[in-house]
Amino acid sequence: STAILLYLARKFKTPDHWYPSDLQKRARVDEYLAWQHTNIRAKASKVFLSKVLLPLITGQPLSAEKHEAVTEDLNVILKQFEEKFLQDKPFIAGSEISLADIVALVELMQVSINPSAAGYASWADQAREW
Repeated sequence: STAILLYLARKFKTPDHWYPSDLQKRARVDEYLAWQHTNIRAKASKVFLSKVLLPLITGQPLSAEKHEAVTEDLNVILKQFEEKFLQDKPFIAGSEISLADIVALVELMQVSINPSAAGYASWADQAREW
């Protein structure tokens, strides 16, 4: 949970880049941590459930229309992530990695944990580059 990450960063006085003391950088971290739950996590989970888990449970493949809809929803959110949070920076809060980047990486890896099953091999490659 993000609450646990924030607690650990404060309790153990981690290096500043993990949860920056600079208010603008910290606001970017906080903004992403609040945003990701209902955006990347929600859409990525829906893709995984629809494409992998439900067909396993029901024995029925996902319809092409449903696959296109959940994929498009996720693509919209990923584009927002790139445009709003990454922009032209290597990390969400600037030039150094933060807790927000670790959480983002986890979300992207969940989409690509079995890229051949979910059909998203390129995201696995992108996540490995981080």
